[in-house]
Amino acid sequence: MTDFSLIETMRWEPGTGIVRLRLHLARLKRSAGRLGFAGAETAERRLAEAIAEALPPSVPPGHLPLKGGDYSPQPHATSQGSVGSEFAPLVISPLEGEMPGRAEGGNTADTTAEFSQSPLRVRLTLSPSGDIAITTAPFTPLPETTVWRVAVAAARLDSANKLLRHKTTRREIYEQARGEYPPAAADEVLLLNEKGEPCEGTITSLFIDDGSGVLKTPPISCGLLAGVLRTELICARRARVQRLTLGDLRNGTLFMGNSLRGLIRARLI
Repeated sequence: MTDFSLIETMRWEPGTGIVRLRLHLARLKRSAGRLGFAGAETAERRLAEAIAEALPPSVPPGHLPLKGGDYSPQPHATSQGSVGSEFAPLVISPLEGEMPGRAEGGNTADTTAEFSQSPLRVRLTLSPSGDIAITTAPFTPLPETTVWRVAVAAARLDSANKLLRHKTTRREIYEQARGEYPPAAADEVLLLNEKGEPCEGTITSLFIDDGSGVLKTPPISCGLLAGVLRTELICARRARVQRLTLGDLRNGTLFMGNSLRGLIRARLI
């Protein structure tokens, strides 16, 4: 019996809807199909219903996710060939209870006017039998000057474990890595695989700007999640797959990111 659920953690924005909605739904359906989960085809309707319930009546119906909702700012190369400051609008803050020492949890939203002005964190889980649960909560952006401190975990990912390619509630290895550092010591923790190759953070994909104008990100064959933001950047030719070393990370400009938060400037500690 399967003892885990699939997860999609998304960002809803006023006037836009759920950012990268189609990519989130595509990943959910792909993982459900490969792992034998039922119910993924109902996710879009359930998301629309959940957000309609969370928002106050003053928010126009057009803000619901059933149409569009895939807009996001894109980075571009500067005249020097490196990725420019257009990454800044993607930066979104972590929520209380989600970063250091915290699982991918969520609180049921209260329907206050705050939701008409602020983005929402939307978390969907899909059980093997097709049961869907959705929670929402508000969050606020980080300052554009934010730089995350990223530590390297002793815990290692197994590149042969194909379940790592799917976002699930089976997060023991990530929680173990996060637990190696107190919250005050690091904002995110980077995991390597058994070969010592950098893979991903506990809740983020890994990107490096090496000055070429195209971000580099590890292949999923290293043992990592096919992140939605990662997929979008690769499809837009803003990033390409390349095996990385810790030396690459120290010699380039490091970014960590996911679809909820966007890209966040980072540095190894």
